[in-house]
Amino acid sequence: MPETETLIGYAARDAKTGEQVKLTMQRLWLTGRVLAAGARLMVEHVFEPAGRKPVEVVYAFALPRDAALRRFTIRGTGFTAHSELRPLEQATKMYEEGIAQGSLSTLARQYGDGIINLNVGNIRPGETVTVRLEILAGVETRDDGFRFRFPFTLAPGYHAKAKMLETEPGTGEIELPEEEFEDMMLPKFRQDPSNLHAVGFGLRFLAAGGFREIGSPSHAIRMIAGDDGGPAQVLPARGRDVPNRDLVLDARRKVVAPEAIGGRGRDGKLHFVGIIPSSSFGEAAAAGRKVVFLLDRSGSMQGPPIEQARLAVSACLGALSPEDRFNIVAFDNKLESFRPEPVPATAAHREAAREFLRFVDARGGTELAMAVKAAAESAGSGDVMVMTDGQVMGTEQILSVARAAGIRLHCLGIGSASQDRFLTLLARETGGVSRFVTARERVDLTAVDLFASIGRPVATDVSVSGALIQPDPPPVVFRSTPFLFYGECTDPCEVRIRWRGQDLGVPVNNEGPLTGETMRLLRGSRLITEMECRNPADARIQEFSETYGLASRRMALVAVVEREGDIAGEVPKTEVVPVGMPEDTAFGGYFQPRMARAMFHRAVAPAPTAAGFLKHSLSMSEPAMYDLAPKSVVPGRRRDDPIDILLELAASIESDGGMPGGSAEERVLRTLLCLLAFLEQGHSTKSGAFRMHVERLVAFLESGVASRLHEARQGMMNRAIAHARRGESVPGEWSKKAREKASGWKDLDPALSR
Repeated sequence: MPETETLIGYAARDAKTGEQVKLTMQRLWLTGRVLAAGARLMVEHVFEPAGRKPVEVVYAFALPRDAALRRFTIRGTGFTAHSELRPLEQATKMYEEGIAQGSLSTLARQYGDGIINLNVGNIRPGETVTVRLEILAGVETRDDGFRFRFPFTLAPGYHAKAKMLETEPGTGEIELPEEEFEDMMLPKFRQDPSNLHAVGFGLRFLAAGGFREIGSPSHAIRMIAGDDGGPAQVLPARGRDVPNRDLVLDARRKVVAPEAIGGRGRDGKLHFVGIIPSSSFGEAAAAGRKVVFLLDRSGSMQGPPIEQARLAVSACLGALSPEDRFNIVAFDNKLESFRPEPVPATAAHREAAREFLRFVDARGGTELAMAVKAAAESAGSGDVMVMTDGQVMGTEQILSVARAAGIRLHCLGIGSASQDRFLTLLARETGGVSRFVTARERVDLTAVDLFASIGRPVATDVSVSGALIQPDPPPVVFRSTPFLFYGECTDPCEVRIRWRGQDLGVPVNNEGPLTGETMRLLRGSRLITEMECRNPADARIQEFSETYGLASRRMALVAVVEREGDIAGEVPKTEVVPVGMPEDTAFGGYFQPRMARAMFHRAVAPAPTAAGFLKHSLSMSEPAMYDLAPKSVVPGRRRDDPIDILLELAASIESDGGMPGGSAEERVLRTLLCLLAFLEQGHSTKSGAFRMHVERLVAFLESGVASRLHEARQGMMNRAIAHARRGESVPGEWSKKAREKASGWKDLDPALSR
């Protein structure tokens, strides 16, 4: 299937009556090239409004992380036109004048929070218009691959001054204060997405050496593998889908090695993006740590997300030693702290923290700026790990507060609709890292994995030389997250990465002009994104927009098509394209007649709990990171679920790294059973979400506590430790045995005596 394939013959039908529904926007089809460093995308929108008068269509969508619009082409019967990049005032004037003249006019304008309004005005009755919009976007890089996310819908966002109303049955609208958000229009939110425009995709994935696998936690997909390391095509398994969740694709690469992907751009220079796996920097130095868990308890976290977040924090505490210090701050529109300041991770404090977590439930609105300030004051010089769905508006103000706080934030985003752009910036602008999980993935397992990655930096004071590097790369590298930087040089070159008295040379690959130009545009998009989040009024934003040919808050894309028969002065009817309510968010929690505005004012208490803001998530189990089962029934926790068992075991680890027991020998036995349970599910000292816990278990066994054991039992213990170091499992149902505490040395003997 070629990447330009579109959905043909789609007809939406009312879910209740079965009658065909005439849509203003017929379909959205995503194509393009996805690389390890970012993506160059083309989004096709097909408009065909009903009625007898001209229509102005407004489609609102969120930009992905580090994204910018480049250009668009608009086509209809008898015409094709290309966009012009103009300063915002000029572009807006051209659009308005075109509308007044009766001409087909198109404007793509960016607002705050990375929201785009695509306006297409004066579409005639019966006319079909197609807009193909090019977008540059970043990806969530990981040592072994990357996660690509593209927004097919929007989530309603919290703002203290927002008005949220159900304007007609099953349709909600949001009104934002004009003094802060100007004339930005958000989509209508439909409770039932089944009769909305169709969405689909056909993407080409490219990487040196090819991919081990490509999967999706959001959509059923099929993949056509490329020959000899060529691009793999990723397509939907079904012909169409509905706009009620983002597209998320995970790619795991076959070859993991330092590289600088580049090529000649249109300016003749060699443009590249460097990706250096964190494993290239060695192991993190042992040191005590101080961490504050900042837990979003707003109403939109109701259900499995808040339950799993509580379990995750409890399990993370099991990875701390008494030399470490921690605190927990739960927030909605109020703050509640476990302790006034971080306390040592002793057994007593950890048990008290678990009791505190028992009473943390979802409620209220998402006052993230207030929470960040409080966590920063508590953490001091430590780190803050944020777990939130990030469903907020006015993010520039939150970013400003976070930068001023001078604290490092690591973000775990939760949900089916994208706040990826904002949470990526929140982490990167403060020196941290970010991850994002969908509603169909486990929050707790990903949270434990992120916590293990941010434990201690593997490298500090990192710098790059040998080429022009811009923007400034991060000076700190964390485990599992590669060191990424953008650069250019005039001739083939080698860049050198230096840290802690060590260095690494990486030659810049020349993969051709298409890759080179893509790298140049990705760099420009990243530069513009960072400048806008720091100061939207910065005059350099326009300069960079013009240099790279990319839209921004100060530069917009516009096209006006004069057609025969245009009638000046006829005002078109405005129609806003609706999107589906995110699949993990209850419509009634946001859009309730007369109640909606009160729900979002801080002065109103108590905030609604189970009556509103319901969020659901499917369970998953190893080795798959997602489960595409239907979501009509959200499964509860199962006693025999291996991940839930590991979470319980992780939370039970004592301060010295061993499992509890009545004697030293019993503690060694329980620790060995627990160690084998983690190995059984693929977690070792080097890999897996529970790698910090495994390391603590091994350190306890090596501490001399087993010195009085019988020689045969010491031999079994040493073999178990060797398995943990090599990442090898030992046959046996160890998860159940470790949980039930009914197994003895006789169970270990046949498995570990060989």
